Amino acid sequence: MPILGFAHVNVSTQDLEKSRKFYAEILGLVDGYRPPFGRIGAWMYLGDQPIVHISTARSPTPEPKKTDAFDHVALWTKDINHYRQILNQHGIKFVEFGVPENDQYQLFFKDPDGTEIELIFSGEEARLASQTEGAKVDASFGRNL
Repeated sequence: MPILGFAHVNVSTQDLEKSRKFYAEILGLVDGYRPPFGRIGAWMYLGDQPIVHISTARSPTPEPKKTDAFDHVALWTKDINHYRQILNQHGIKFVEFGVPENDQYQLFFKDPDGTEIELIFSGEEARLASQTEGAKVDASFGRNL
């Protein structure tokens, strides 16, 4: 049986309210219904799909180091300047890259618990951003966040 589609990504947090606020204010997701599980958490919606599940730590202290098994979450969007402005307003460090031989452009940043997020832009705005003076290309060699 083939995969039918993407369901969600689950991120763990040490501060549920801070993460809720981040995913709402930075990414524009909507905090919505979540079944009454035994551990508190939140489901953040894009339309009628809860694409980000936020969980409180599964153990007393979450492991702080990043592993190579999971690198980042990527989301398609539009309006690079809108996200640059929001990230700057919130004091969130980000890096940008063009995608080699492709009309795509990427912004990378981290959520409050260190989960790396990539926003992907395509089309004319991505092509123009990639062509600006000093634009970096190819994020595969490190993003230094």
